[in-house]
Amino acid sequence: MELNANFNRLYYIWLFLAALCTTFMSQRKAVAAGTQKSDESASVRLKDLVAFRGVRSNPIVGFGIVIGLPGTGDSKASLATNKAAANLLSRLGSQVTPNEVVTKNIAAVVVTAELPPFARIGDRLDIQIATVGDSSSLQGGTLLMTALSAADGQVYAVAQGPLSLGTAMAGAQGGGGGNNSATAPKTIAISQSATVEREFQSSFISNGNIELSLKSADFTTAHRVAHAINKRFNEFLATPQNSGLIRVRLPEQARGSESFTPVDFMAVLEQIRVEPDSRAIVVINERTGTIISGAQVTVLPVAISHGNLEITVQDETRYVSKFPKSTTVGDLVRALNELGAGPKDLVSILQALDAANALKAQLKLM
Repeated sequence: MELNANFNRLYYIWLFLAALCTTFMSQRKAVAAGTQKSDESASVRLKDLVAFRGVRSNPIVGFGIVIGLPGTGDSKASLATNKAAANLLSRLGSQVTPNEVVTKNIAAVVVTAELPPFARIGDRLDIQIATVGDSSSLQGGTLLMTALSAADGQVYAVAQGPLSLGTAMAGAQGGGGGNNSATAPKTIAISQSATVEREFQSSFISNGNIELSLKSADFTTAHRVAHAINKRFNEFLATPQNSGLIRVRLPEQARGSESFTPVDFMAVLEQIRVEPDSRAIVVINERTGTIISGAQVTVLPVAISHGNLEITVQDETRYVSKFPKSTTVGDLVRALNELGAGPKDLVSILQALDAANALKAQLKLM
């Protein structure tokens, strides 16, 4: 009987310990899941955090002429338009001098565009057109063939086509009855009006390496990016070179393999998530009174007196005007707002805190 009683006692103790362990493990899993969810919400995709060397657009520009304007072109005082129109007519077989050109229906313009990376011959580009002379409007004109060159002097695209501001159906009066001529823009953006004529040779792989440039240079973020890449591929591929550059070695399986190409490697690389670090900074827009601060910004113990406002940052929290030690800028700004401080008061107080070395952050004015 005594052995059975001891056995039952041990059995119930074992059940209690098993239940306790199960509860403890479930709590740990819940905490781990919550931490992982919090980490994932704070993380950023690598494609939004870095720029890949060699994968960038290139600006191209050209000088062109818009013709067919309804008397809104450049005046005779625009010498550049006179010379450009005379040269155009000469190339077309009509020998004229700049003084013989009537430019009221012609306008000289500068055409700009962005040549995207890996653009192919025949691709269409968006262009922007801006007047050079004193033309009042480009509405209703036609851009003649304009060569667009890059910084190396080579022609990479050609633009040509009609210009439309979307107001022709309204006539001289706008849709609301207003006069369009008074608000006619002298800069126009037109989609798909240029054609790529030369391909810009670019590559994102250099000597078997891919270089990542952090958009906001930071040593901690560079370390985290390299660690995340090496952990994802279970191989030592990424090495941070400095606070803004991480060099990633192309793995062997991505070289000469049709099943896992360098493009596939880049697609996986872009989706790696990293939690970026940043400096403590407070941004102030004095014109609008906007104040933005990060989570790392704190205020050391200090007493503030500004007009009839008084706030003390210390250990006590018994009063509305007192806050605990190492409070955040957000708490301080909320307290100042509750006490009736305006945008100018907030800016002045934060600038004074920065001068007193009580604001542990970089103050940036816009």
